[in-house]
Amino acid sequence: MRDLLPMLMDHAVNRVSGIYSGFEPRRPRTLSIPRSIVIDDDIDPIPAILAEQFDVRRIRRPLVVCDRVTWGIAGEALFDQLRDRGMKPWRVEVAGNSYDEAARIVAEMSVRPRAWSAAEAPWERRLFGPKLTSMVFAVGGGSVLDVAKLAACQLHVPWVSVPTSLANDGVGSPFAVIDPGEHRAGSGNITVRAFTPLGIFIDLGRIQAGDTAFFERMMISGIGDAVSNLTAVADWRLAAQQGRDHLDYLALLHARSAGEVLLHRLGEGVELDDAELILTLASALVSSGEAMARVGSSRPASGFEHKLYHALHNVLRVQHRATHGILVAVGALISAQAHGCWLRPMGEAFGRLGLPVDVAGLRSFGLEPEAVEEGIRAARGVKPDRYTILEHLGEERMVEVFRELYRVG
Repeated sequence: MRDLLPMLMDHAVNRVSGIYSGFEPRRPRTLSIPRSIVIDDDIDPIPAILAEQFDVRRIRRPLVVCDRVTWGIAGEALFDQLRDRGMKPWRVEVAGNSYDEAARIVAEMSVRPRAWSAAEAPWERRLFGPKLTSMVFAVGGGSVLDVAKLAACQLHVPWVSVPTSLANDGVGSPFAVIDPGEHRAGSGNITVRAFTPLGIFIDLGRIQAGDTAFFERMMISGIGDAVSNLTAVADWRLAAQQGRDHLDYLALLHARSAGEVLLHRLGEGVELDDAELILTLASALVSSGEAMARVGSSRPASGFEHKLYHALHNVLRVQHRATHGILVAVGALISAQAHGCWLRPMGEAFGRLGLPVDVAGLRSFGLEPEAVEEGIRAARGVKPDRYTILEHLGEERMVEVFRELYRVG
């Protein structure tokens, strides 16, 4: 009841101004899957696609969020497209995935009087009051998408995903990975609930253009993240069998199919620039995001392998050169060995892609076996309520599994 008066004020003020005309405040909160998904080599102007489903005249002041690089890749073109449709877009550039960046967007896109909903953490609050934007377009990689989706959630307006790489399943998920900074010092990145995107637009031509080494690194990372769904759902099933969780089988199939179809394509020996593989990865990442949106949890795509990532990257702050997807691929391989499933096709695919499948591979990314062992032991403290193969077998047995698999010692 504390938020009732600010909510009523928020609704009235933003309906009068047109910010909530047809879109807010109800739809982003209840949207379980994106309304529009386009994955193609050369997609039509995004505003034109949206116009087929919405009265885009209601999007009076869209906001384009990007970084310095992605502005040139796709942000500027989108900005011009929005302006050509008679809109008056804003532009904000961000640097990194810190909460302060999201807070800066919210501050720039709101005016007084302001009121905040009651919440313990600042990133869980919602802003009530006049807003200057009616929709957020996130143009970029993981950090840009994470900051933009959180800012949209705090502003209580819809957001549209326009990824410029395929490095992880954040392209379509309702979760943002944020560095809280001084607001929660020493905690590392945290996962924050946001809105499901209203639309996802993946221009495969733009993603493949540019630096070849960067493209391949992002592809390998995205493949690692999507294939890790196979062990994540194995953990989910195990938790359900132990009475520690409830299983949504449709969401499980969404997440599992994302990993299965990629392993099938990779098993055919295709190269990273294969058009069908790029399309498959893009679709797999979107499917993974939809599975998470369906259950309102990262459970379909996050098990032991993601606990290990957070333990290494956020808790222990291990210095390394691996992306998110590469680290979760290591965890997925260990989990596959422990579960007794998917190990052979996963190991063969990872080895051919250059993902770490032995000690030499780990060290090529700046990871020592001792650090991985320490990460396994520390992973128990990451999301302790999430039951995985780690909790089932125990830390020391999982360390043994890792040593056996990577032939350590």
